[in-house]
Amino acid sequence: MGGNLKFNSSKRNVLLVIAYDGTAYHGWQTQSAAPSIQGIVSAALAEITGETVSLTGSGRTDAGTHARGLVANFFTESKIPTDRFPFALNGRLPRDIRILSAHDVPESFHARKSARSKIYRYQIYNGTILPPHLLREYFHFPYSLDFDRMSAAAWHFQGTHDFASYAKTGSAVSNTVRHIFRCDLRRQGARIYLTVEGNGFLHHMVRNMAGTLLEVGRGLISLSDFVVLFGKRDRTQAGFTAPANGLILVKVRYCRDISQVF
Repeated sequence: MGGNLKFNSSKRNVLLVIAYDGTAYHGWQTQSAAPSIQGIVSAALAEITGETVSLTGSGRTDAGTHARGLVANFFTESKIPTDRFPFALNGRLPRDIRILSAHDVPESFHARKSARSKIYRYQIYNGTILPPHLLREYFHFPYSLDFDRMSAAAWHFQGTHDFASYAKTGSAVSNTVRHIFRCDLRRQGARIYLTVEGNGFLHHMVRNMAGTLLEVGRGLISLSDFVVLFGKRDRTQAGFTAPANGLILVKVRYCRDISQVF
């Protein structure tokens, strides 16, 4: 999408940057019998534009997970100024869903297909007692950990690998190869942060990566056994699936032209 950006004069393509606390929702994708972020934002858009809006997200998030900067786009013929969409939508949305900004983008922009990479962060609290204000966004894991061994293992996630051992059990996805640009594990006191940037993610992949690193840290999986998990392509050989509440979609990256828009 480099070069001159072309816009459709009759119908705008609008990009939304959305943040939410996903505790009360069944993920991003619209559900027939459960509240979802996509469903609630789409309903608010229909209310203010008078149109049936098709809202496309940069990707699905699991039930109970959070986002700091999920990107979505929709087409509209509404005359509402683009910079007024956040104010109009936030006045109708629950307080745990916020539209951070809105921007006009080229007709060709697609929130999911145009994405170059996504950044996720998994948050762990490794202290004895979890402070209640961290309850929604941290997984409490009060066991002794070898952080150096975890860091050594996390380094191996970088690069292009087959992540079948880290896919959701029973996943029907045929291509399980993904490229991880960076995988950082850092500790601040009792808080541990796993930050992963990749060109794509399998269902439960980051949560399974986090659970496996915790088992490495506890000595339940040796570093040598961890390294060969890519080749095994066996979900049962990797660690447990860490709870959804510790996972946050931090940012979605696009080509430079789009990134400059927001």
